[in-house]
Amino acid sequence: MSSELKIRVSENCICTFGPMKGKPLEKHVVPKHVKFQYLNTYSVGVFKYVSSKVKAKEAILRGEILVNNNQVNEAFKVSGGDVITLIKGDRKSKGGKNSGRVYKEKMEVVFEDEHMAILNKPGGIPVNGNQLKTLENTLSFNLKSSKEHDALPQMRPLHRLDEPTCGLVLVAKTERAQVVMGKQFQEKTIRKRYKAVVIGKVINSKGEIHSPIDKKPSHTQFELIKSSRAVVYDYLSLVNLYPVTGRTHQLRIHMSELGHPVVGDKYYNRNFDVLEGKGLLLCSDRVWFNHPVSGQEMEVGIEIPNKFRKLMEREEARK
Repeated sequence: MSSELKIRVSENCICTFGPMKGKPLEKHVVPKHVKFQYLNTYSVGVFKYVSSKVKAKEAILRGEILVNNNQVNEAFKVSGGDVITLIKGDRKSKGGKNSGRVYKEKMEVVFEDEHMAILNKPGGIPVNGNQLKTLENTLSFNLKSSKEHDALPQMRPLHRLDEPTCGLVLVAKTERAQVVMGKQFQEKTIRKRYKAVVIGKVINSKGEIHSPIDKKPSHTQFELIKSSRAVVYDYLSLVNLYPVTGRTHQLRIHMSELGHPVVGDKYYNRNFDVLEGKGLLLCSDRVWFNHPVSGQEMEVGIEIPNKFRKLMEREEARK
């Protein structure tokens, strides 16, 4: 005879009574004033490992969220006095490793903890895609497995960076990081800075560009670091760029429209010659955000590649 007994507690909900399987992680007693709220909705925010209704539903179906020590289905409604327990189940895909192909290419890990990481992507490699050689396929080779209960089966880049652009890419290692950082990107509370070597002498020390891209409002802020004489382009300028919106190729398009395309840009070069072998001189070098779990204000930065300054110094010396 089975040790489990199923009984119908409502028209659309079945509880499965049986021994609790798994280690209890958290318990929560529903306040008495709460009446008949769906478990997957109520669990969000109650447990630190449950970051969304989708994740709550998945945990309920895996038997990792119990009500009064009983396994319930996703249609169950909790009421005041119910005891909800989150347990650690035996997941087949655990530890944050990518289950797909692995591209064994060493990447610089600028920051890493149990929840997220930041890598320095070289130019010439896409963040993700169908091919093997992507940053996403290097994550399990470069990053440590998360030991958190909500570790993602596959670590995920949180945003994209153009293939020819180098610099910082944020990666989620846990479900909480993926959801919270996703909200920060959506609410535009994450601030990114890029450095670029552009063609010509940028006159204004600071400025803003509001030209629409694909008929959508677009906004870029820029500030001049230095300009120097050059043989090929007459002048080169090193600038800081701050994308307020996040349109595809936004920085490259806006600087080209300003009359100062990024050196090495093959698509928005305004008929200027493209220097062979230099690549695109655009780098995401600094990012500001709040840590998805601790809430701590974070500022992470890298040095731009040497070729940015060397090109300007060499060109100025030749002039």
